[in-house]
Amino acid sequence: MKTNARSLNKQQGLAAIEAMITLPILFLFFFAIGELGRVMYQYNQLNSIARNACRYLINNAKPGTTSLIDLTDAVQSQAKDLAVYGTTGGSTSLLSGFSVNDISISVPAGTDVITVTATYNWTPIFNGNLAGDYGTTVDYSFPLTATISMRAL
Repeated sequence: MKTNARSLNKQQGLAAIEAMITLPILFLFFFAIGELGRVMYQYNQLNSIARNACRYLINNAKPGTTSLIDLTDAVQSQAKDLAVYGTTGGSTSLLSGFSVNDISISVPAGTDVITVTATYNWTPIFNGNLAGDYGTTVDYSFPLTATISMRAL
């Protein structure tokens, strides 16, 4: 009977030590999965933005006199507004920090293909001075780029 009591006394505090070792690793996995989900969502949103802008442009392209198609500045501006804000003349971006300057539209010479490229600078939730950086601020952000090409109607 005394040996069982002694072995129980030796076990006290063991659960706290195990939790102290495993919980930081478990929280790191939770945050990493959350950040990966944010990256995937924002990349999917960026692809949708580029695709919708390209669809709008191919439907509003006019036959050109010197080139196969002609895109006016007004049509390009409307396509960028629709892509970034969801409406023309909007003010709230679909992705935070995303603007009409992050969208480029190109039509290669001699083709009827319209290419829309959207670039978004992704930043993680926990950005800046993390442990192991020795007091320096490190930028953990990276660009997400989506490029869509479609033939004009």
